[in-house]
Amino acid sequence: MNLMSEKKTINYVSVENMSLNDLVCGDAHFFHNQHLSIIINGRPRNSTFLRKETIYHVAEAHLLLFLEGWSVVNLDLENQRFQQGDVLLLPADSIVELKDYSNDLRVIVFVIREELRIDENIVLSACPEDFQHLLKMAFLTWDLAQHTPFRKEVVLPIVQAMVANIQCLHKDKNATSVTNMAVRQQQLFQNFKRLVHQHCEVQRNIPFYAEKLHITPHYLSAVIKEISGQSVMFWLNRAVILRAKVLLNTKGMMIYEIADRLNFSSPSAFHNFFKRITGLTPKEYQTKME
Repeated sequence: MNLMSEKKTINYVSVENMSLNDLVCGDAHFFHNQHLSIIINGRPRNSTFLRKETIYHVAEAHLLLFLEGWSVVNLDLENQRFQQGDVLLLPADSIVELKDYSNDLRVIVFVIREELRIDENIVLSACPEDFQHLLKMAFLTWDLAQHTPFRKEVVLPIVQAMVANIQCLHKDKNATSVTNMAVRQQQLFQNFKRLVHQHCEVQRNIPFYAEKLHITPHYLSAVIKEISGQSVMFWLNRAVILRAKVLLNTKGMMIYEIADRLNFSSPSAFHNFFKRITGLTPKEYQTKME
């Protein structure tokens, strides 16, 4: 189903505007301060703010370890299924859609409020040994975080090490199949989506992304079409619409300011683009969301 045509609201989610205690019951545990939030044995089914088929603009970086059950999440504009032993590393200011999850879904969640270098989503199906290592680091972080006073210099480097470990595991896993053409094309698709996430506000032409990826525009168009079944412009327009919806839901921003930020030549150009994709004018969308 086309995400843009559904005209869904994008919900801004931050530890500042939600109650993580909703995820905590039974054998679950919760820690929170200005640097870090940790949930051990979190269960989304207990949450009042996590709803299926809902899009979220996630403010802080997140690290999730999946302990039990399953979940389907739309990341980088495609669905990903998570189950026991999977890992998700999510950079700050990500847009995700929670599609579905099982009633027995149980996770460890780190909400990282300190600056860490997380440039892209990482989805990792870790082998049992690697997953156990990550769990040991997670529980060590939890134990050390309980000390009073909180020792930032001790706790945060362990979180940084966990992130670095996941990034290395992901890189090593991809490197083992680098000679396979299908894998290379899939990696190109992932890199393209990462660039779209970074530059869609100001760059919406195929040659720009082709140059960044060191390929020709024709080859980029052919690979994206083959891998995803959609054109380059489909992914660019989709990303811009998601970003526009976030900004239209931001209090205090005028439509002409949003048009300027998204690098449209005029408010009317933004108006026509938004209506062509969504079926609503920017003002109608704002009114609908009020």
